[in-house]
Amino acid sequence: MDPSATNSLVNSLLIEIHRSLVQYGAEASPWSSDADSELLDRIQDFASKQDKSVAEMVDFLRSRKHIVDFGVYPPEYTSLHFVGLGYFLDRMKESQELLLNDLESAVGQLAGDAEAVKLVERAIEQNQIVLKSLGEVRLAATTS
Repeated sequence: MDPSATNSLVNSLLIEIHRSLVQYGAEASPWSSDADSELLDRIQDFASKQDKSVAEMVDFLRSRKHIVDFGVYPPEYTSLHFVGLGYFLDRMKESQELLLNDLESAVGQLAGDAEAVKLVERAIEQNQIVLKSLGEVRLAATTS
């Protein structure tokens, strides 16, 4: 893959992470009761973990003199403002699974660029932690 295509692919992954449903949930604050404040704090933690991947990708792209596009949230996210937190967590988990699939697929496409592969592999690790934690939070939310 030529450097320009590599940079474009990394930027598209950056957008997927930076405009993920986890990030949206951290910014938009889904409907919840006062009893859910701990869960909302956890969503903020998940977003912070993803922010690390975003920062690394921004640094990578800037070091290669690539103009960084941060993208926008998908318009369909606005329909999630007035849903229950349990439903929202389920959508977040599904969204996170799709994000991980895209990251894992990108590794093969970036095979000729070891630096880009390492970058995406770190993003995979960080987002696997987020996915695992989302599953744990959702389980805790259904048992309480």
